[in-house]
Amino acid sequence: MKSLLVILLFLVSVFLFTKCVNNATAADPRGRQYAGAASCRQCHQAIYDSAVLSMHFNTTAIAGSANIHGSFTPPGNTFTYLDGAQIKMEKRNNNSFQVMYIDGKEIDTHKFDVIFGGKHAQTFLYSKGNQFFELPLSYYSAANSWATSPGFPIQQPRFDRYVGTVCFECHSSHLETKIEIAGGDGTSEETVPGTLIYGIDCERCHGPAGKHVDYHLGHPEEKVAKFIVENHQLSRQQQSDACEVCHGGNSKAQLISRFKFMPGDTLANFFMQFVPNRNSSQFDVHGNQSQLLAQSKCFRRAAQMTCSTCHDPHVNASNNVSMYSQKCMSCHSEANHNFCPKAATLGESIKSNCIDCHMPMQSSRAISFQLSGQQERSSYMLRNHRIAVYADSLK
Repeated sequence: MKSLLVILLFLVSVFLFTKCVNNATAADPRGRQYAGAASCRQCHQAIYDSAVLSMHFNTTAIAGSANIHGSFTPPGNTFTYLDGAQIKMEKRNNNSFQVMYIDGKEIDTHKFDVIFGGKHAQTFLYSKGNQFFELPLSYYSAANSWATSPGFPIQQPRFDRYVGTVCFECHSSHLETKIEIAGGDGTSEETVPGTLIYGIDCERCHGPAGKHVDYHLGHPEEKVAKFIVENHQLSRQQQSDACEVCHGGNSKAQLISRFKFMPGDTLANFFMQFVPNRNSSQFDVHGNQSQLLAQSKCFRRAAQMTCSTCHDPHVNASNNVSMYSQKCMSCHSEANHNFCPKAATLGESIKSNCIDCHMPMQSSRAISFQLSGQQERSSYMLRNHRIAVYADSLK
């Protein structure tokens, strides 16, 4: 009987140990100090439920039939290249594919695996082994059509464009890679399976939440946040850096992976030639929003102005220019003697839209695309975050 009891205790111990190991394996790949975004909902339900629907949270996602924009029905699913080759968007066995045809014969086929972006455009990746490659066609909301992915040619399709970690650093919260050294000077980067955390999650902006969650679950009466970084705790520069790590366009001078950036860090430690106040003519409306804002007189003169003055990162940026105009007028008024000099001419309309004049939509120099069968490139339009008086607005 005693021997049987010992055996039973041993089996229970093995079971518990195995369960612990399995839990550790299923834990957040960033480490034990992370709790995972879902844990935030226990106390912050409204904020969490809003955030998970935002483009920040969904700036990368697993590709599925429900979240791929664009037509899969003829003729809207077909793109024709200048050499006559075609790519068709097709559904097969509950999966989505980009299929290349030459003279009507299927030549190459790759599945939609990962989505980048969402509101303005979607670009797609397929996986091969432990590497990701960009699919040649993207979907652009403004054109409501499939068109060439950024940087891809119109002459003929290609499926060999490798996507490395640096792209995931601003479109996901974590991805581990390993470098394989090949013969000669060749190296290759491969991702570690199971380490990709899609989208920008809570802990990417607020830091590891493991201790925070444990403490507050054990002390529910405590209303002051412990062991977590809140935006108001940061200096103005630290708040700007937290946004500019992805909205500053600094990848070419990178020293340290953006995945290592924690709220409260300074970007000067992450980029070899980080210059926060370069001339705005060098900046693009895509990826340089933070640096463009820094050139604005509004930003330089208003000591408390940050990105979150106008944007709540837990929700999508609104298309409601009237709402943003009201934010402008909280500072700009006739009483403060800094109101728009054209107010008398524009009348009440200025209260509903000063944004289009002082933050106009402009073409990105970094991103353009070509529609099926067209040789000219189409512009990718985004709002310029340099608040200024533009020549067109004076007409």
